[in-house]
Amino acid sequence: MENKEIYIIISHTPSVVSRIIKQFTHTPYNHVSISLDAELDNMYSFGRRFKYFPWIGGFVHESLTSGTIGRFTETDAIVLKLNVDDDIYEELREKLEDMLAHKYSYRYDTLGLLLAIFGKTYKRDKHYYCSDFVRDMLVELGVEEQDNFEDIVRPLDFLDLPDTQEVFRGKLREFPLQAEHLIYNKN
Repeated sequence: MENKEIYIIISHTPSVVSRIIKQFTHTPYNHVSISLDAELDNMYSFGRRFKYFPWIGGFVHESLTSGTIGRFTETDAIVLKLNVDDDIYEELREKLEDMLAHKYSYRYDTLGLLLAIFGKTYKRDKHYYCSDFVRDMLVELGVEEQDNFEDIVRPLDFLDLPDTQEVFRGKLREFPLQAEHLIYNKN
């Protein structure tokens, strides 16, 4: 069975909202996305739906050149690679396509995020914040065990997953040039 790669992108944009979150969480990164392609042309997460208006959020399709991440050229990021088998890759692809087709039925979990900042958990159907979403995708598809995560997951917690490989750390605008040899070099 052939293996494929998925990518977990841990990031921090210099937006006002990101800086406020950083003040509360005291961590250098406050967003996480998942991608099925090595070029990160298609990243999926929960965040702001409109790049200039942060108060309406939900399921979002991101890329290096569009949306909030594309707007800020000084976005710091860590990119992790995770090998999965074909079946899991296809299940994840289908799940993400379905969510994208029904994106307005999903909501950003502002209340869940605020409670998480204070160490409390709160789950509602079809409501996510970014790290909660990525964790649930990995666990739901059997890529990672639930035991690998705390009840409240933060973007940097993905660095502790046993099967990930860091392929990039730096300004996300430099990613395609810096990481190409790490991702495609199978030696």
